[in-house]
Amino acid sequence: MAKDLKAVVHAAGVCKTYKMGKHDVAALKNIDLSIQEGEFMALAGTSGSGKTTFLNLLGCLDRPSRGEIYIDGIAVNPLTNAKLSKLRAKKIGYVFQHFNLIPTLTALENVEYPLHLLPNSPKNRSQLAKEALEQVGLLNFIHHRPAQMSGGQQQRVAIARAIVKRPALVLADEPTAALDRKTAQEVLSLMRTLNKERGVTFVLSSHDSLVLNFADRVFTLVDGEFCSDNRKNQATDADEVLRVA
Repeated sequence: MAKDLKAVVHAAGVCKTYKMGKHDVAALKNIDLSIQEGEFMALAGTSGSGKTTFLNLLGCLDRPSRGEIYIDGIAVNPLTNAKLSKLRAKKIGYVFQHFNLIPTLTALENVEYPLHLLPNSPKNRSQLAKEALEQVGLLNFIHHRPAQMSGGQQQRVAIARAIVKRPALVLADEPTAALDRKTAQEVLSLMRTLNKERGVTFVLSSHDSLVLNFADRVFTLVDGEFCSDNRKNQATDADEVLRVA
């Protein structure tokens, strides 16, 4: 697969093998994928399909056994661990299934946290964090700690934390799994709004049909192998959900 120079993510021939005792277990087999700036896509598949493994590779939390991955034009494989950490800090935002907020910090402090890894003054960190919280509708909750907020509000803080550094890519691993259906729809509507109005590129890993309906593109894995890559028309069911949400 030729390298796509315009892609935020480009993966070519990606394989991931784990050692289980004396045996090698192939979690991913020869995966090719390019993701363009501004896409809102889902990695789909049942448990054990390899979607979380692939998301971790795209997020530079792990390295492929074989194949190549580029993030915003930067080749991941040759990077040292230190340079890989810098790439994650600058280019990638994360939204986790269970929010992963620091319980002793306020919403503002949680959102500021990734900015400590980048060159920023305290004043600038605070301003950027407030802007991100305003984008997710939580400007009035900046002094609340996670225990003082609902699950949906905590996930909104997690989204603000993911977008605060204006990354090239935001990855979300099962972002609706800990939420009820109404709250999940609200969170997905927020992500779609950020995607459409601000051009944030999202990749969500999920087997939730609600997530898949919101996505413009669904890349499906089965037993670690590519199964299908479906793109929806511009006028999607998700747009209808967004308009009435």
